[in-house]
This record gives sequence, C-alpha cells and structure tokens, in this order.
Amino acid sequence: MWTPLFAGFIIVVAAVGLSEYGGMAFPTDRTARWAVLGFGLVVAASVLTGTLAWTGAAISTAVIGGLVFALRRHADLTDAVDRVGLLLLGVLYVGFFIPHVALLREQPDGWRWVLFTVYTAMGSDSGGYFAGRAWGRRKLMPGVSPSKTVEGALGGLAGAVVVALVCRVVFFSMLGERETMGVALGIGVLAQLGDLCESALKRAFGAKDSGWIIPGHGGILDRLDSLLFPFVFAHYYHAVTVRGW
Repeated sequence: MWTPLFAGFIIVVAAVGLSEYGGMAFPTDRTARWAVLGFGLVVAASVLTGTLAWTGAAISTAVIGGLVFALRRHADLTDAVDRVGLLLLGVLYVGFFIPHVALLREQPDGWRWVLFTVYTAMGSDSGGYFAGRAWGRRKLMPGVSPSKTVEGALGGLAGAVVVALVCRVVFFSMLGERETMGVALGIGVLAQLGDLCESALKRAFGAKDSGWIIPGHGGILDRLDSLLFPFVFAHYYHAVTVRGW
C-alpha cells in the first residue's frame, strides 16, 4: 500500500495537471474548471486504491455527473455535448492516467519498471531530436507539430531500443533481449503519440504551454506528455505478462 506522503504527491500532481487542462479547455468558465478538477480527483483517488470496483464507480460518477452538469447549464445541446466531451477527456486523460505511475511503482520490482519506462521514453525523445536535426526531411504531422519529421520518429524508436538495452544490462535483467526491444518499441511509439496528442490539444485550445508551474518549461502536462501513455502501457503489460492477469 501507498505511504500517505507518496499518495499525497500523486494527488497533487494530478490536481495540478487537471487544473492546467481545465484552464486550457475552459479558459472563461470557472465552474467547468472546478468540475474537471473535482471529477478528475475522484477518479485519480480511486485508481490509487488499486481496486477495479472503486475505479469503475468513480468513472461512472464522472460520466453521469459530467452529463448532468453540462446539460443543466447549457440550453444549446450541441454546445453542451461538446463540453461534456472536453470535461470527460480531461478527467480520463489526466485523472485516470497519472496515477498509473503509482500503480506501476507498487508492483514487484516496480521501481525498476518505472525507471525503465522513464529512461526508454527519454531515449525516444533524445533519439527523435538528434535524428530529426541530422536527417529530418519529411514532415510527420505538420498540422499538429511542424518540427517533427518521419526521420525523427524513426530515430526516436531507435533511441528507445538502445536505451532499453542499456537499462537491461544495468538494472533491468528480468526481460529477455527480444522482449526488452519489443517493450521499448511500444514505449517509443506511445511516447511520441503522447507528445503529439498533447501538442494537438494545446493547438486546439490555442495554448502555447499547458501551464507555467515550471519556469521556462511550461506546466506539468508539458513535462508528462511523453510519459503518460508509456506508464499506462508498462503497468498493464506488467500486469498481463508478469503477474498473469
């Protein structure tokens, strides 16, 4: 089980992320921002319990509550449904995903899995950056992130695999070489997708950064964009292949 300090830290990170998302999605609607924060924290706390029933109940509460909240406040049903979608996206994207790092950390050898996931995602970021600078020609998704290239994406996958293999030698020997490479490719793909999805959200909301809590580096979501998807993947991969769900 979690120590109160660790659980509190995860809840604080989730709260900051939910606040950043709410600020981007509903910049002029304070009530909607509080709704994102409230429903999101309920879901985040339920995920930390590690109990499927609590998580299911929390997500159900968020869906029902979000529908009632939006439909009662807006006479324009099209606008109301759009707002329900934005609210629930934030609740799940932030409130559900962020606590998965804690779920992964709780597992046997969890700290090794957390470090492996972080370092492999960082390898993807670094490989993508240097490959893109050196050989980048073809744009990957110019409407979302003009600077990213196909060559950079391939370099990111290579970087993820290289770093994962180094981790296997240093502290992550529980997986075979081929399995390590396969997991690394999964993390590399999801790290890049997470980065692109965060960029798409900010572009859609007209925001340069998700927040300002980290001077010069934007907000919490800007720092976690390439880690959220990989942490979810690593947790469930571990649950299915190692714990035998």
